Amino acid sequence: MAFKTLIDRIGKSKVVLSPMVGYSDSPYRRLCRSEGSAFSITEFVSTEHLFRSNPKAISLFRYEESERPIVFQIFGNNPEIIVRGVSRVLNLNPDGIDLNMGCSVRNVSNSGSGAGLLKCLDKSREIIRRLVAETGLPISAKIRLGWDHDSLNYMETTAMLESEGVWAIAVHGRTRQMAYTGKAEWDRIGEIARARKIPIFGNGDVSSHADAMAKIDKYGVAGVYIGRGSFGNPWLFSGRDRSQLSYHERLPVILQHMDYMSDFYGDALAAVVMRKQLHQYLKDLPLWAEIKTEMFSGKSAAALKGTLLRMSERSELVA
Repeated sequence: MAFKTLIDRIGKSKVVLSPMVGYSDSPYRRLCRSEGSAFSITEFVSTEHLFRSNPKAISLFRYEESERPIVFQIFGNNPEIIVRGVSRVLNLNPDGIDLNMGCSVRNVSNSGSGAGLLKCLDKSREIIRRLVAETGLPISAKIRLGWDHDSLNYMETTAMLESEGVWAIAVHGRTRQMAYTGKAEWDRIGEIARARKIPIFGNGDVSSHADAMAKIDKYGVAGVYIGRGSFGNPWLFSGRDRSQLSYHERLPVILQHMDYMSDFYGDALAAVVMRKQLHQYLKDLPLWAEIKTEMFSGKSAAALKGTLLRMSERSELVA
């Protein structure tokens, strides 16, 4: 079976960089993969835009071979458009397709896409069935526990997905209504993992490798997706604690990230995109207060790198 091949290729790592708009781009996926993320998942892309062969949408599926296995995440609510949209990018040779059934953003979920699919499992079933049958690729899904706590349908949803042939399911332990408030309900994720025979990945409120391993042991999940906890912290995937790393220890990885950004976006745009990552990388160090203004006004990645290298000589700030 196709999904068996993907499982075999993942290897021993059980921690995965979660797909996140604006963060899990190719440069950051490359970095996290090199640090130990089990496989790579793209930012989600609208199948409506893929169906129309929108160049900007298709560009979100750019990747480097070092990111493999690479899974393309999609969203949409029309089975025909979804399948035909995906067919437009099969020539890019992804290793799998992931259907987003968990996005809580209003303009996505209220239109019936993302978490909106949790309210229409018959449609979700048709989408998964057709993706499995017509792409020839391993299909997975990322879900939430339900639309709200009055309509928790995670057991029904995961049973349907398993019966239709997905190779894995990632479960964010919140409802759509919760968005990112409250606490992820890992007991419910564990309930799913015990009931299903396919790999279940848990997601929500995990910010360290040690915590991920503890969740795997306690709840019986196959692995853990880490999203917000990974911001500016690729070391997480190799089990290193960022708070214990000095500026000099962080700098080579930050510079590598900037090089990846420059290659991918070009020097000027890389400077803009990199700013939010630099804040995450350095906000806990004394030097950040001194260089923050310069970092957010830098016009090129080369200029930002120059500042970072210059600061490495300021022993009073980087000790």
